[in-house]
Amino acid sequence: MSAINMDLDKRFKFNFKRQVIVGGKTYNVVFNDANDQALRDLQLEMQDLYSKQAKATDEFEKMNVDQRKSYLAEQLKQVVKNCEETLDKVLGKKGAGKSIYEYYDKQSYALFKTIEALRKTKEKLDGTYEAQQREKHEARTAQYTGRKKRVSEHAIANKKRGSK
Repeated sequence: MSAINMDLDKRFKFNFKRQVIVGGKTYNVVFNDANDQALRDLQLEMQDLYSKQAKATDEFEKMNVDQRKSYLAEQLKQVVKNCEETLDKVLGKKGAGKSIYEYYDKQSYALFKTIEALRKTKEKLDGTYEAQQREKHEARTAQYTGRKKRVSEHAIANKKRGSK
């Protein structure tokens, strides 16, 4: 009896490590489950902040201008802090998020785009991106074929009405 050897390392060729250059510095990032969790946690924190803001509308309306200014400034500080902490975790270096924020002239948009690029890279590496694209394609196909079916049914109905 002969043994069958399978070398899955050669077959899969997994490589979840990438060098990321952002904010003038190079980071060695491993796109693993811990980083995925950090990105998901940030998404949940952002959703929570957004829902709190939506609920606080009545309170916001009662505030004077100075109170509104300080409230919005505090919300922005919290968003920036959450993004900086997430970048620290994902990039594997304490202070990385703050460094990026300062490098890009304290622009929160730069933090958002950096996090978005990291998330998209993770999705491409772990196959999530392809699955999402496949689902979108299937939905478009179903929508198109459903429309085509409705059009042909409508044409058949019109023929029946016209033949009477």
